[in-house]
Amino acid sequence: MASALLAVSTQAQAAGLTCGNRTKLLKALNEKYKESPRALGLSASGKAVFEVYTSKTGTWTIVMTTTTGVTCIMAAGHSWEEAIEVAEGPQA
Repeated sequence: MASALLAVSTQAQAAGLTCGNRTKLLKALNEKYKESPRALGLSASGKAVFEVYTSKTGTWTIVMTTTTGVTCIMAAGHSWEEAIEVAEGPQA
């Protein structure tokens, strides 16, 4: 397990990702950007959970947590907008 953790950490660092303690990362998102959880999903492999955090001012962050416990910020930005549901075709 330690080698898997090291491999994920090394890959994340090579990609320029911020990884660390989940609790500390999420606390920082809340305190600095006022972001809170908006959505989540399990990866196709089942080896990671992806979460979207957003704020009322439009900032957003995508966080990944692996089954080995590594948590990384995958992407972040601004101007987040909620999509309006659109009908997928004629109603039956």
